[in-house]
Amino acid sequence: MGDEEIFTWRDYEEHIFEKLSAWAGDQAVVEFDQTITGKFSGVSRQIDCLITGKFANVTDRDITAAVDCKYYSKNIDVKKVDEFIGFIGDVQTDLGLLITNTGFSLGAKERATGGILLQVIVADIDQLPPAYHPSWDEAYYASEYWEAGYGGQAHGASIHYSYFEEAASEHAYDPDHPPESSSEVIASGTDDELSWGNDEERAKSAALILKHRRGGSEPPVEDIKTFVLEIAYHWQDGYPWVLYAGQLSAAGL
Repeated sequence: MGDEEIFTWRDYEEHIFEKLSAWAGDQAVVEFDQTITGKFSGVSRQIDCLITGKFANVTDRDITAAVDCKYYSKNIDVKKVDEFIGFIGDVQTDLGLLITNTGFSLGAKERATGGILLQVIVADIDQLPPAYHPSWDEAYYASEYWEAGYGGQAHGASIHYSYFEEAASEHAYDPDHPPESSSEVIASGTDDELSWGNDEERAKSAALILKHRRGGSEPPVEDIKTFVLEIAYHWQDGYPWVLYAGQLSAAGL
């Protein structure tokens, strides 16, 4: 993968713009990287995404909404919410959406409900992956954690690839006597070496999986970005995950 930065704040803003555009429906317009002159400041204010219209068919009238995207390594604190409240007051939109890839402190959440028309959307909105129903013989990748002391190692994790041999797949599936699957470890390491607590760490795991899927060739950076933004965004350190081959195919990977 090299040492280049895989994800940037701009990637995150563009990802949010794409999601908002998909949700907007045909009665709203979502515009990227817009400016509005502040009513009180008199200066040009930059807006990551500007929404106009009946958004997602859930508003009963045309509205305007300013969206601010924060790509941080820690939770948004109350100071940032205060700044955003002042920003919304200056640009005079009906609604403000403050979206982050991490989350909000308790004080920040409380401040966001402090008497103005402001809705705060936290990254947890992305924690639910889309439903997927695999076939019985579908290959998959899965994570596994171990505690300190297992095999003489520290806390760590591994990624396995499980599949049915071609000969087993040729026979009809008997739910009472399913064929045995084969499994191989494609990555293993301590939690300093292998984890998925943030986008950069998920990108490392994505690269390993895509390299395995591509027969050992290095995956393009754009494929790694797609993997994280479309598939691995809900992975959390300390929690196992399963990723089916069909999910990768559906994402064009």
